Parts: sequence; C-alpha cells; structure tokens
Amino acid sequence: MILYIHGFRTTKNSHTSQILKQYFKKDIIISEHPVNPKDAIKYLENIIETHNITAIIASSLGGYYATYLATKYNLKAVLINPSVNPYRTTKTYLGKNTTQDGVEFFWKKKHLKQLVKYKVKQKELQSKKFYLLLQKGDPILNFKVAKKRYPKAKKTIEKGGTHRFKNLKRHLKAVSSFIKK
Repeated sequence: MILYIHGFRTTKNSHTSQILKQYFKKDIIISEHPVNPKDAIKYLENIIETHNITAIIASSLGGYYATYLATKYNLKAVLINPSVNPYRTTKTYLGKNTTQDGVEFFWKKKHLKQLVKYKVKQKELQSKKFYLLLQKGDPILNFKVAKKRYPKAKKTIEKGGTHRFKNLKRHLKAVSSFIKK
C-alpha cells in the first residue's frame, strides 16, 4: 500500500492526488492530515502503522514529512518538488491562509518550530530509497536545494514545469517501478 502526502495549503482533492488515485487505484491512500505539523506527523504515523504502507509519494511540504517518515520506518519515498526547509520557506505564510478547498487556517510561529523537530540529518539521506521528481520552473521551491539534500537519490530533473509538477502522468510508470524494486 502507498501513502500520498499532499503539500501546504492543498488537500486530498489536489490535482496530484487525483492523478495518483486514478493510476494506483486501490493501492494508494490519499492523506487528509491536519495543518499543525505535530498533529500531521501523528496522523501519518498512524496510517503507516495500521495500513501496511510500503512506500510514500509526497509533494512540497508533504515531501518534508515523507523524508522524516521514510527514514523512521525505512520506506521508499518519491518526492515531487519537495520542500527541504519548510520552517524557512513557509515563514511568508504566517497568519491567515486558505486551502484549495476554501477552508481557512492560521499558520503560526509554533508550526515553524514544530517543523524543525522533523528535520532528518544529512547523513541519513545517503541512501537510495528516495526518488526525486524536480522541475526547474518551480516558482516556489528551488530544485537545486532538493538535488543537493538527497545526493544519492534517483532523480528526474526537467526544464520548465511548475510547483505541482507539470505532466506528472508520464512519470508514473517509473514511479511504480521504483516503488516495487
């Protein structure tokens, strides 16, 4: 079973979630985790521990959570334009925010502090259990930061693109092969 972890301000109804659900069908659980990082990790750990999760696919902030969880549970993880330092990059969102589904929430300094607690040490990222899908045109996160953070990961790096990873469908066969290896 695969777990998909969506990013900041998105939900289980995101474009990426729908593509993955269509491709993996009954073999994927799409998370609807809380905004609060501490609560999100608890929620995701419960899914991993109760649903025989063997791999994680995640995007943006979900990629940060997936890195922590994949390391803790020794799982493979496919990270789509992952956030590497969300405790820095989400500072600009402090205050009132709205999810893609129109639900309002507040992003607080305490959330930034919680995120720091889930940072994985660089030496733990030297394995080949990570696969990165990066697009150079991501206007939110610089692909070079993720490329450097996961030196031994399998990587697909494309010119152009978007934060949500344009044309994800064409990479799903490779994602599935990586997960099954």
